[in-house]
Amino acid sequence: MIPQHIFQVQFKLGKRATFFANDIIFFEGEINYTRIHFAMGKTRLISKTLSNVEERVNANCFLRINRKYLVNQKFISKIGRKSIVLLDGRILPISRRKRFVLA
Repeated sequence: MIPQHIFQVQFKLGKRATFFANDIIFFEGEINYTRIHFAMGKTRLISKTLSNVEERVNANCFLRINRKYLVNQKFISKIGRKSIVLLDGRILPISRRKRFVLA
């Protein structure tokens, strides 16, 4: 069995939430918060910056495509010149700097 990567977050009230990388499609940065988009269609807002989240997740699973999105590679359907297409049909833009890395 392939081990699942785990992403844990501790909130200000001392509560801790655990998420499995296989359940997360992408993270979306929103100033000082990050919205987690799950495969089952739900979202959750956490009080961590996207840079902080990027430091905590496995770099082999997630790919930073621009300053706003950190995407689970498992859910990428197609990588184009200026954007990526996810398995659910959503299109996310790739920054100019990241285009050369992803090519």
